[in-house]
Amino acid sequence: MNLEHASRFASAQARLAAGDLYPDPWLLPRGFRRTLDALLAVAFGPARRGGEAFRDGSERALRGRPDGPLLLALWSAATAAEMRHADLRALFAAVHEPLPDPPASRAELRTSLQRRVEPLARCVLAILQAGEEALPPAVELGIGLGLARLLLDTPAQLRAGRLPWPEADLTACGLRREDLARGLPGPAVSAWLRGESSWALEHLARGHGLREHVGARLRRALDNEIRRARRLLAQASDPQRDLFRNPPRLPAAVRWSGRARALGNLAHSVLLPHS
Repeated sequence: MNLEHASRFASAQARLAAGDLYPDPWLLPRGFRRTLDALLAVAFGPARRGGEAFRDGSERALRGRPDGPLLLALWSAATAAEMRHADLRALFAAVHEPLPDPPASRAELRTSLQRRVEPLARCVLAILQAGEEALPPAVELGIGLGLARLLLDTPAQLRAGRLPWPEADLTACGLRREDLARGLPGPAVSAWLRGESSWALEHLARGHGLREHVGARLRRALDNEIRRARRLLAQASDPQRDLFRNPPRLPAAVRWSGRARALGNLAHSVLLPHS
């Protein structure tokens, strides 16, 4: 099995899993992106589905005998970054557990997200060779992105009969679960969407502190990722937009901005006179 093909397949699966919240690949160093893609593709693909076959396969991969393209890409990434196997096992176990339906409170939802985010953050920080002090903002960033994704996925969750948000948040806006499931816009729904968006934004703001622990190129990528999430949350909470019938989408100009910026930086470095 070819590692290059396995890595490309993992990248394609990571993009599908993350959707518009996938970080701009043009702003990421290639090695970091490939390693992150393998993590995301496995965590939010076969690990989420779980089962005995995945547990056995992932253990074989951690022992250096990967079977299949995703586990090959993961084995390569984990070995190169010296990820702790305990963190990978904790990540796989956490993503397989469903989120509470509904959570009893925001604290319960946050705790459930943190169980997923923290081992993932530890694995990513291993790639970056960042210290333990980078973990708190990395976890906050992950929770903020998780809340943003949860809000974008709310219509699909409701159609499947699930409510991933505390009912107390609905009650505070004069809503019931049945009201939200109807998918009809109105002042109460708008107030609820603003509240959940604001909660996600608070975590994203705290996660912005991660930029103090990474290099200049990753700082640009981090800033861009947070801007993307904020843009999607602004659309989701826009009272003039219907989340259920017109889901948030990043405009092409935003999705291509990283490529334009990267090409601009390259042109600048080529044209800059050398001393």
